[in-house]
Amino acid sequence: MEKTQLKRRIAALALVPFTAQAQTAPPEEVAPVPAAAPGEPNPDTPPRDGVETAPATVPAGPKPDLPAPVAKAGTKDEAKVSGAPGKGFTVDAGDAFSMNVRARMQVRYQLDIPRADENGERELEQTVNIGTARLWLSGHVYQRELTYMLQLAVAGRDFRDGATSPIYDAYLDYAAHRDLKFRVGQYFVPFDRLRTIREWGLQMADRPRPVAELTLDRDVGVMAYSDEFLGDESPVAFRLGAFGGGGINLSDGKEPGVLLVGRVELRPLGSIDDDVEGDLEYRDKPALAIGAGIANNWNTNRLRSTTGPTFDGGTTDYFHAATDLVFKWMGFAVQAEYLWKEASVDQIDSVDETGAPVTEYTRSGHGWVLQASYTFDPPFEVVGRLSRLYAADGTDPAFQSEVRANAQEVGAGLNYYFSGHRLKLQADYIARMPSDFDFGVADHVTHLQLDATF
Repeated sequence: MEKTQLKRRIAALALVPFTAQAQTAPPEEVAPVPAAAPGEPNPDTPPRDGVETAPATVPAGPKPDLPAPVAKAGTKDEAKVSGAPGKGFTVDAGDAFSMNVRARMQVRYQLDIPRADENGERELEQTVNIGTARLWLSGHVYQRELTYMLQLAVAGRDFRDGATSPIYDAYLDYAAHRDLKFRVGQYFVPFDRLRTIREWGLQMADRPRPVAELTLDRDVGVMAYSDEFLGDESPVAFRLGAFGGGGINLSDGKEPGVLLVGRVELRPLGSIDDDVEGDLEYRDKPALAIGAGIANNWNTNRLRSTTGPTFDGGTTDYFHAATDLVFKWMGFAVQAEYLWKEASVDQIDSVDETGAPVTEYTRSGHGWVLQASYTFDPPFEVVGRLSRLYAADGTDPAFQSEVRANAQEVGAGLNYYFSGHRLKLQADYIARMPSDFDFGVADHVTHLQLDATF
Protein backbone atom coordinates (compact mmCIF):
# COMPACT_ATOMS: atom_id res chain seq x y z
CA MET A 1 0.00 0.00 0.00
CA GLU A 2 2.82 2.43 0.89
CA LYS A 3 4.62 1.60 -2.37
CA THR A 4 1.46 2.34 -4.39
CA GLN A 5 0.98 5.79 -2.77
CA LEU A 6 4.66 6.61 -3.38
CA LYS A 7 4.34 5.83 -7.08
CA ARG A 8 1.26 8.10 -7.42
CA ARG A 9 3.06 11.03 -5.77
CA ILE A 10 6.06 10.65 -8.10
CA ALA A 11 3.77 10.58 -11.16
CA ALA A 12 1.92 13.72 -10.03
CA LEU A 13 5.18 15.64 -9.56
CA ALA A 14 6.32 14.62 -13.02
CA LEU A 15 3.14 16.09 -14.66
CA VAL A 16 3.43 19.55 -13.04
CA PRO A 17 5.61 21.22 -15.80
CA PHE A 18 3.31 19.99 -18.59
CA THR A 19 0.18 21.24 -16.81
CA ALA A 20 1.68 24.73 -16.27
CA GLN A 21 2.73 24.96 -19.90
CA ALA A 22 -0.78 24.11 -21.11
CA GLN A 23 -2.33 26.85 -18.97
CA THR A 24 0.00 29.68 -20.14
CA ALA A 25 -0.96 31.51 -23.39
CA PRO A 26 1.81 31.87 -25.99
CA PRO A 27 3.27 35.40 -26.15
CA GLU A 28 1.95 36.12 -29.66
CA GLU A 29 -1.66 35.29 -28.80
CA VAL A 30 -4.18 37.60 -27.14
CA ALA A 31 -7.48 37.13 -25.42
CA PRO A 32 -10.33 36.34 -27.82
CA VAL A 33 -12.62 39.14 -29.04
CA PRO A 34 -15.85 39.14 -27.01
CA ALA A 35 -18.18 36.69 -28.64
CA ALA A 36 -21.31 37.68 -30.54
CA ALA A 37 -24.20 35.53 -31.53
CA PRO A 38 -23.47 33.28 -34.52
CA GLY A 39 -23.79 35.23 -37.78
CA GLU A 40 -24.37 38.60 -36.04
CA PRO A 41 -22.06 41.64 -36.38
CA ASN A 42 -19.53 42.16 -33.62
CA PRO A 43 -20.20 45.56 -31.99
CA ASP A 44 -16.65 45.83 -30.67
CA THR A 45 -15.01 46.02 -34.12
CA PRO A 46 -14.03 49.71 -34.61
CA PRO A 47 -14.15 51.60 -37.94
CA ARG A 48 -10.85 52.04 -39.73
CA ASP A 49 -9.45 55.40 -40.80
CA GLY A 50 -12.91 56.86 -41.21
CA VAL A 51 -13.74 54.41 -44.00
CA GLU A 52 -17.36 53.36 -43.84
CA THR A 53 -17.29 49.60 -43.51
CA ALA A 54 -19.52 47.06 -41.86
CA PRO A 55 -18.41 45.53 -38.54
CA ALA A 56 -16.62 42.24 -38.78
CA THR A 57 -18.97 39.30 -38.65
CA VAL A 58 -18.36 36.48 -36.18
CA PRO A 59 -18.90 33.13 -37.93
CA ALA A 60 -21.06 30.39 -36.54
CA GLY A 61 -19.52 28.62 -33.53
CA PRO A 62 -16.91 25.87 -34.02
CA LYS A 63 -17.75 22.21 -33.94
CA PRO A 64 -17.88 20.80 -30.42
CA ASP A 65 -14.83 18.63 -30.94
CA LEU A 66 -12.59 21.52 -32.13
CA PRO A 67 -10.96 24.20 -29.96
CA ALA A 68 -12.30 27.75 -30.22
CA PRO A 69 -10.18 29.99 -32.53
CA VAL A 70 -7.87 32.50 -30.91
CA ALA A 71 -7.56 36.02 -32.40
CA LYS A 72 -4.10 36.89 -33.70
CA ALA A 73 -2.71 40.33 -32.99
CA GLY A 74 -1.64 42.29 -36.07
CA THR A 75 -3.63 40.31 -38.64
CA LYS A 76 -3.66 42.42 -41.82
CA ASP A 77 -5.16 40.21 -44.51
CA GLU A 78 -8.77 40.13 -43.30
CA ALA A 79 -11.15 41.88 -45.71
CA LYS A 80 -14.08 43.90 -44.40
CA VAL A 81 -17.30 43.75 -46.37
CA SER A 82 -20.14 46.27 -46.17
CA GLY A 83 -23.20 47.29 -48.09
CA ALA A 84 -25.91 49.92 -47.80
CA PRO A 85 -28.73 51.26 -50.00
CA GLY A 86 -27.39 53.96 -52.26
CA LYS A 87 -23.78 53.27 -51.25
CA GLY A 88 -23.27 49.96 -52.99
CA PHE A 89 -21.12 47.04 -51.98
CA THR A 90 -17.63 47.58 -50.52
CA VAL A 91 -14.73 45.23 -49.93
CA ASP A 92 -11.90 46.76 -47.89
CA ALA A 93 -8.75 44.65 -47.69
CA GLY A 94 -6.78 47.17 -45.65
CA ASP A 95 -4.35 49.88 -46.70
CA ALA A 96 -3.42 48.05 -49.91
CA PHE A 97 -6.79 47.81 -51.63
CA SER A 98 -10.53 48.45 -51.51
CA MET A 99 -13.35 48.42 -54.05
CA ASN A 100 -16.85 49.86 -53.97
CA VAL A 101 -19.40 48.79 -56.59
CA ARG A 102 -22.49 50.92 -57.17
CA ALA A 103 -25.14 51.09 -59.87
CA ARG A 104 -27.69 53.67 -60.92
CA MET A 105 -30.64 53.69 -63.25
CA GLN A 106 -33.22 56.21 -64.34
CA VAL A 107 -36.67 55.17 -65.57
CA ARG A 108 -37.85 58.10 -67.65
CA TYR A 109 -41.02 59.31 -69.34
CA GLN A 110 -40.75 62.34 -71.64
CA LEU A 111 -43.44 64.13 -73.60
CA ASP A 112 -42.36 66.74 -76.18
CA ILE A 113 -44.98 69.30 -77.20
CA PRO A 114 -43.56 71.47 -80.00
CA ARG A 115 -45.00 74.84 -80.88
CA ALA A 116 -47.99 74.81 -83.22
CA ASP A 117 -47.37 74.85 -86.96
CA GLU A 118 -48.96 77.26 -89.40
CA ASN A 119 -52.18 75.22 -89.23
CA GLY A 120 -52.27 75.38 -85.44
CA GLU A 121 -51.42 71.70 -85.04
CA ARG A 122 -48.85 70.14 -82.74
CA GLU A 123 -47.09 66.82 -83.27
CA LEU A 124 -46.60 65.34 -79.81
CA GLU A 125 -43.77 62.89 -79.28
CA GLN A 126 -43.48 60.46 -76.39
CA THR A 127 -40.32 58.75 -75.15
CA VAL A 128 -40.38 56.02 -72.51
CA ASN A 129 -36.98 54.50 -71.78
CA ILE A 130 -34.15 53.93 -69.36
CA GLY A 131 -32.83 57.47 -69.44
CA THR A 132 -29.48 56.44 -68.06
CA ALA A 133 -27.82 53.41 -66.50
CA ARG A 134 -24.42 53.64 -64.82
CA LEU A 135 -21.97 51.39 -63.04
CA TRP A 136 -19.28 52.78 -60.68
CA LEU A 137 -16.15 51.02 -59.49
CA SER A 138 -14.10 53.01 -56.99
CA GLY A 139 -11.75 52.61 -54.04
CA HIS A 140 -8.06 52.87 -53.16
CA VAL A 141 -5.02 50.90 -54.27
CA TYR A 142 -1.53 50.45 -52.73
CA GLN A 143 -2.29 53.14 -50.13
CA ARG A 144 -5.39 54.99 -48.98
CA GLU A 145 -4.15 58.26 -50.47
CA LEU A 146 -4.25 56.77 -54.00
CA THR A 147 -7.85 56.32 -55.13
CA TYR A 148 -9.46 55.38 -58.42
CA MET A 149 -12.80 55.75 -60.18
CA LEU A 150 -14.29 53.98 -63.20
CA GLN A 151 -17.79 54.97 -64.36
CA LEU A 152 -19.43 53.06 -67.18
CA ALA A 153 -22.56 54.33 -68.95
CA VAL A 154 -24.58 51.59 -70.62
CA ALA A 155 -27.95 53.14 -71.57
CA GLY A 156 -28.59 54.11 -75.18
CA ARG A 157 -29.18 57.78 -74.29
CA ASP A 158 -25.71 57.89 -72.69
CA PHE A 159 -24.03 57.30 -76.05
CA ARG A 160 -24.09 60.86 -77.34
CA ASP A 161 -21.90 62.63 -79.89
CA GLY A 162 -21.38 59.34 -81.69
CA ALA A 163 -19.56 57.77 -78.73
CA THR A 164 -18.83 54.06 -79.06
CA SER A 165 -17.21 53.51 -75.66
CA PRO A 166 -19.15 53.25 -72.38
CA ILE A 167 -16.36 54.92 -70.36
CA TYR A 168 -17.41 58.19 -68.75
CA ASP A 169 -14.94 58.52 -65.86
CA ALA A 170 -11.63 56.69 -65.55
CA TYR A 171 -9.00 58.30 -63.32
CA LEU A 172 -6.50 57.97 -60.50
CA ASP A 173 -6.44 60.53 -57.69
CA TYR A 174 -3.49 61.04 -55.33
CA ALA A 175 -3.89 63.03 -52.09
CA ALA A 176 -0.25 64.02 -51.74
CA HIS A 177 -1.02 66.81 -49.26
CA ARG A 178 -3.95 68.84 -47.99
CA ASP A 179 -2.81 71.75 -50.19
CA LEU A 180 -1.90 69.74 -53.30
CA LYS A 181 -3.69 66.75 -54.77
CA PHE A 182 -3.48 65.31 -58.26
CA ARG A 183 -5.89 63.61 -60.64
CA VAL A 184 -5.08 62.01 -64.01
CA GLY A 185 -7.41 60.33 -66.47
CA GLN A 186 -10.83 61.15 -67.93
CA TYR A 187 -13.30 63.19 -65.87
CA PHE A 188 -15.24 66.48 -65.73
CA VAL A 189 -13.15 69.48 -66.74
CA PRO A 190 -13.25 71.66 -63.56
CA PHE A 191 -14.72 74.76 -65.20
CA ASP A 192 -18.23 75.64 -63.95
CA ARG A 193 -20.34 74.39 -61.04
CA LEU A 194 -23.62 73.60 -62.82
CA ARG A 195 -21.89 71.14 -65.15
CA THR A 196 -19.68 69.38 -62.63
CA ILE A 197 -22.66 68.58 -60.37
CA ARG A 198 -23.23 64.88 -60.92
CA GLU A 199 -26.35 63.86 -62.80
CA TRP A 200 -27.70 61.94 -59.80
CA GLY A 201 -27.61 65.19 -57.77
CA LEU A 202 -29.77 67.24 -60.17
CA GLN A 203 -33.20 68.64 -59.27
CA MET A 204 -34.55 68.57 -62.84
CA ALA A 205 -34.27 66.00 -65.59
CA ASP A 206 -32.20 68.09 -68.03
CA ARG A 207 -29.46 70.64 -67.41
CA PRO A 208 -30.14 74.28 -68.39
CA ARG A 209 -29.71 75.08 -72.05
CA PRO A 210 -26.89 77.64 -71.58
CA VAL A 211 -24.88 75.05 -69.63
CA ALA A 212 -25.33 72.41 -72.34
CA GLU A 213 -24.20 74.87 -75.03
CA LEU A 214 -21.40 76.85 -73.35
CA THR A 215 -19.72 74.56 -70.82
CA LEU A 216 -16.78 72.18 -71.04
CA ASP A 217 -17.48 68.48 -70.70
CA ARG A 218 -15.35 65.50 -69.73
CA ASP A 219 -11.86 65.25 -71.20
CA VAL A 220 -8.60 63.37 -70.65
CA GLY A 221 -5.88 65.18 -68.74
CA VAL A 222 -4.21 65.97 -65.43
CA MET A 223 -5.31 68.30 -62.64
CA ALA A 224 -3.76 69.75 -59.49
CA TYR A 225 -6.23 70.85 -56.85
CA SER A 226 -7.04 71.45 -53.19
CA ASP A 227 -10.37 71.81 -51.39
CA GLU A 228 -8.84 73.41 -48.26
CA PHE A 229 -5.91 75.45 -49.51
CA LEU A 230 -3.47 76.61 -46.79
CA GLY A 231 -5.62 75.50 -43.85
CA ASP A 232 -7.88 72.77 -42.53
CA GLU A 233 -10.73 75.27 -42.26
CA SER A 234 -9.67 77.34 -45.27
CA PRO A 235 -12.53 78.75 -47.37
CA VAL A 236 -10.37 78.68 -50.52
CA ALA A 237 -10.22 75.88 -53.10
CA PHE A 238 -8.52 75.78 -56.49
CA ARG A 239 -8.25 73.61 -59.62
CA LEU A 240 -5.61 73.82 -62.37
CA GLY A 241 -5.77 71.41 -65.29
CA ALA A 242 -4.34 70.56 -68.71
CA PHE A 243 -6.37 68.36 -71.08
CA GLY A 244 -6.32 67.05 -74.62
CA GLY A 245 -9.17 69.34 -75.62
CA GLY A 246 -11.04 66.82 -77.77
CA GLY A 247 -13.57 65.44 -75.30
CA ILE A 248 -14.20 61.86 -74.24
CA ASN A 249 -13.23 58.50 -75.72
CA LEU A 250 -11.34 59.74 -78.77
CA SER A 251 -10.38 57.06 -81.27
CA ASP A 252 -9.18 59.30 -84.13
CA GLY A 253 -6.24 61.68 -84.00
CA LYS A 254 -6.34 65.42 -84.64
CA GLU A 255 -4.03 68.39 -84.95
CA PRO A 256 -2.05 68.84 -81.71
CA GLY A 257 -3.68 71.15 -79.19
CA VAL A 258 -4.31 71.62 -75.49
CA LEU A 259 -7.07 72.74 -73.14
CA LEU A 260 -5.86 74.73 -70.12
CA VAL A 261 -8.29 75.53 -67.33
CA GLY A 262 -8.18 77.22 -63.92
CA ARG A 263 -10.88 77.58 -61.27
CA VAL A 264 -11.04 79.26 -57.86
CA GLU A 265 -13.76 78.65 -55.25
CA LEU A 266 -14.55 80.56 -52.06
CA ARG A 267 -16.78 79.29 -49.22
CA PRO A 268 -16.82 82.24 -46.78
CA LEU A 269 -19.46 80.79 -44.41
CA GLY A 270 -17.90 77.35 -44.01
CA SER A 271 -18.37 74.00 -45.70
CA ILE A 272 -21.25 73.51 -48.14
CA ASP A 273 -22.42 70.58 -50.24
CA ASP A 274 -22.34 72.58 -53.47
CA ASP A 275 -21.79 69.45 -55.56
CA VAL A 276 -25.50 68.51 -55.19
CA GLU A 277 -28.55 70.66 -55.84
CA GLY A 278 -31.06 71.72 -53.20
CA ASP A 279 -30.90 71.87 -49.40
CA LEU A 280 -32.18 68.46 -48.37
CA GLU A 281 -30.25 68.73 -45.09
CA TYR A 282 -32.32 71.77 -44.11
CA ARG A 283 -29.20 73.37 -42.68
CA ASP A 284 -29.70 75.77 -39.79
CA LYS A 285 -26.77 78.00 -40.76
CA PRO A 286 -26.45 79.78 -44.12
CA ALA A 287 -23.84 78.43 -46.53
CA LEU A 288 -22.38 80.14 -49.58
CA ALA A 289 -20.03 79.06 -52.39
CA ILE A 290 -18.70 81.42 -55.04
CA GLY A 291 -16.66 80.18 -57.98
CA ALA A 292 -15.03 81.42 -61.18
CA GLY A 293 -13.35 79.56 -64.03
CA ILE A 294 -11.37 80.42 -67.13
CA ALA A 295 -10.19 78.17 -69.95
CA ASN A 296 -8.74 78.19 -73.44
CA ASN A 297 -8.97 75.29 -75.88
CA TRP A 298 -6.36 75.54 -78.63
CA ASN A 299 -6.83 73.72 -81.94
CA THR A 300 -10.03 71.89 -81.16
CA ASN A 301 -11.99 70.28 -83.95
CA ARG A 302 -15.26 69.98 -81.97
CA LEU A 303 -18.23 72.23 -82.69
CA ARG A 304 -18.83 73.10 -79.01
CA SER A 305 -15.18 73.01 -77.93
CA THR A 306 -15.21 69.55 -76.27
CA THR A 307 -18.55 68.21 -77.54
CA GLY A 308 -20.58 68.09 -80.73
CA PRO A 309 -19.65 67.07 -84.29
CA THR A 310 -16.08 67.44 -85.55
CA PHE A 311 -14.95 69.91 -88.20
CA ASP A 312 -13.68 68.40 -91.44
CA GLY A 313 -11.81 71.46 -92.68
CA GLY A 314 -9.69 72.54 -89.73
CA THR A 315 -9.68 73.65 -86.12
CA THR A 316 -10.44 76.68 -83.97
CA ASP A 317 -9.56 78.06 -80.54
CA TYR A 318 -12.28 78.54 -77.93
CA PHE A 319 -12.02 80.91 -74.97
CA HIS A 320 -14.29 80.15 -71.98
CA ALA A 321 -15.18 82.09 -68.82
CA ALA A 322 -17.70 81.37 -66.07
CA THR A 323 -18.76 82.54 -62.65
CA ASP A 324 -21.24 80.83 -60.34
CA LEU A 325 -22.88 81.02 -56.92
CA VAL A 326 -24.61 78.51 -54.61
CA PHE A 327 -26.51 79.50 -51.45
CA LYS A 328 -28.34 77.19 -49.01
CA TRP A 329 -30.23 77.83 -45.78
CA MET A 330 -33.23 76.35 -43.95
CA GLY A 331 -34.36 74.29 -46.95
CA PHE A 332 -33.98 77.20 -49.36
CA ALA A 333 -31.38 76.88 -52.15
CA VAL A 334 -30.32 79.21 -54.96
CA GLN A 335 -27.79 78.61 -57.70
CA ALA A 336 -26.81 81.09 -60.38
CA GLU A 337 -24.28 80.95 -63.19
CA TYR A 338 -23.00 83.06 -66.08
CA LEU A 339 -21.01 81.55 -68.98
CA TRP A 340 -19.14 82.95 -71.96
CA LYS A 341 -17.67 81.13 -74.97
CA GLU A 342 -15.93 82.75 -77.95
CA ALA A 343 -14.26 81.12 -80.96
CA SER A 344 -11.12 82.55 -82.54
CA VAL A 345 -12.81 82.44 -85.99
CA ASP A 346 -16.48 82.46 -87.00
CA GLN A 347 -16.03 80.05 -89.88
CA ILE A 348 -13.60 77.45 -91.21
CA ASP A 349 -13.18 77.37 -94.99
CA SER A 350 -11.91 74.31 -96.86
CA VAL A 351 -12.60 72.23 -99.95
CA ASP A 352 -14.07 68.76 -100.26
CA GLU A 353 -12.74 65.81 -102.26
CA THR A 354 -14.08 67.27 -105.49
CA GLY A 355 -12.49 70.67 -104.89
CA ALA A 356 -15.78 72.37 -104.04
CA PRO A 357 -15.60 75.02 -101.28
CA VAL A 358 -16.92 74.05 -97.84
CA THR A 359 -17.75 76.44 -95.02
CA GLU A 360 -18.14 75.25 -91.42
CA TYR A 361 -19.25 77.60 -88.65
CA THR A 362 -18.17 77.82 -85.02
CA ARG A 363 -20.54 78.71 -82.14
CA SER A 364 -19.91 81.73 -79.90
CA GLY A 365 -22.27 83.10 -77.29
CA HIS A 366 -23.03 83.66 -73.63
CA GLY A 367 -25.84 82.98 -71.20
CA TRP A 368 -27.03 82.82 -67.61
CA VAL A 369 -29.01 80.52 -65.32
CA LEU A 370 -30.99 81.15 -62.13
CA GLN A 371 -32.48 78.20 -60.25
CA ALA A 372 -34.17 78.22 -56.82
CA SER A 373 -35.81 75.57 -54.67
CA TYR A 374 -37.42 75.03 -51.30
CA THR A 375 -37.78 71.89 -49.22
CA PHE A 376 -41.07 72.32 -47.38
CA ASP A 377 -40.82 69.30 -45.13
CA PRO A 378 -38.23 66.68 -46.10
CA PRO A 379 -38.49 64.93 -48.42
CA PHE A 380 -40.83 67.12 -50.58
CA GLU A 381 -39.34 69.88 -52.75
CA VAL A 382 -40.36 72.47 -55.34
CA VAL A 383 -37.91 73.99 -57.81
CA GLY A 384 -38.02 76.74 -60.45
CA ARG A 385 -35.62 77.73 -63.20
CA LEU A 386 -35.09 80.71 -65.51
CA SER A 387 -32.29 80.91 -68.09
CA ARG A 388 -31.33 82.90 -71.16
CA LEU A 389 -28.98 82.15 -74.06
CA TYR A 390 -27.42 84.67 -76.47
CA ALA A 391 -25.65 84.11 -79.80
CA ALA A 392 -22.75 86.31 -80.87
CA ASP A 393 -22.91 88.35 -84.07
CA GLY A 394 -21.37 86.56 -87.02
CA THR A 395 -21.44 83.12 -85.40
CA ASP A 396 -23.08 79.97 -86.79
CA PRO A 397 -26.35 81.00 -88.54
CA ALA A 398 -27.98 77.76 -87.37
CA PHE A 399 -27.07 78.62 -83.77
CA GLN A 400 -28.47 82.13 -84.18
CA SER A 401 -31.71 80.65 -85.47
CA GLU A 402 -31.91 78.29 -82.48
CA VAL A 403 -31.41 81.18 -80.07
CA ARG A 404 -34.06 83.34 -81.75
CA ALA A 405 -36.56 80.50 -81.37
CA ASN A 406 -35.57 79.24 -77.91
CA ALA A 407 -33.49 81.95 -76.25
CA GLN A 408 -35.41 81.80 -72.98
CA GLU A 409 -36.07 78.81 -70.78
CA VAL A 410 -38.66 78.64 -67.98
CA GLY A 411 -39.06 75.52 -65.88
CA ALA A 412 -40.63 74.16 -62.70
CA GLY A 413 -40.43 70.82 -60.91
CA LEU A 414 -41.68 68.76 -57.99
CA ASN A 415 -39.48 66.15 -56.30
CA TYR A 416 -40.12 63.50 -53.69
CA TYR A 417 -37.04 62.07 -52.01
CA PHE A 418 -37.46 58.58 -50.59
CA SER A 419 -33.78 58.48 -49.61
CA GLY A 420 -32.22 61.77 -50.62
CA HIS A 421 -30.77 61.88 -54.12
CA ARG A 422 -30.17 58.12 -53.93
CA LEU A 423 -33.85 57.33 -54.51
CA LYS A 424 -36.20 60.02 -55.78
CA LEU A 425 -39.26 60.61 -57.94
CA GLN A 426 -39.09 63.71 -60.13
CA ALA A 427 -41.56 65.59 -62.30
CA ASP A 428 -40.83 68.77 -64.21
CA TYR A 429 -42.01 71.03 -67.02
CA ILE A 430 -39.77 73.18 -69.25
CA ALA A 431 -40.78 75.76 -71.86
CA ARG A 432 -38.28 77.19 -74.36
CA MET A 433 -39.35 80.32 -76.21
CA PRO A 434 -38.18 83.65 -77.65
CA SER A 435 -37.23 86.32 -75.17
CA ASP A 436 -40.70 87.81 -74.67
CA PHE A 437 -42.25 85.11 -72.42
CA ASP A 438 -44.71 84.12 -75.14
CA PHE A 439 -45.73 80.60 -74.09
CA GLY A 440 -47.97 80.35 -77.16
CA VAL A 441 -44.91 80.02 -79.41
CA ALA A 442 -42.87 77.90 -77.02
CA ASP A 443 -41.58 74.35 -77.26
CA HIS A 444 -42.75 72.42 -74.20
CA VAL A 445 -41.35 69.26 -72.60
CA THR A 446 -42.42 67.37 -69.50
CA HIS A 447 -40.59 64.64 -67.60
CA LEU A 448 -41.50 62.05 -65.02
CA GLN A 449 -38.66 59.89 -63.80
CA LEU A 450 -37.57 57.57 -61.03
CA ASP A 451 -33.88 57.89 -60.24
CA ALA A 452 -32.31 55.18 -58.10
CA THR A 453 -28.74 54.53 -56.95
CA PHE A 454 -28.01 51.15 -55.40
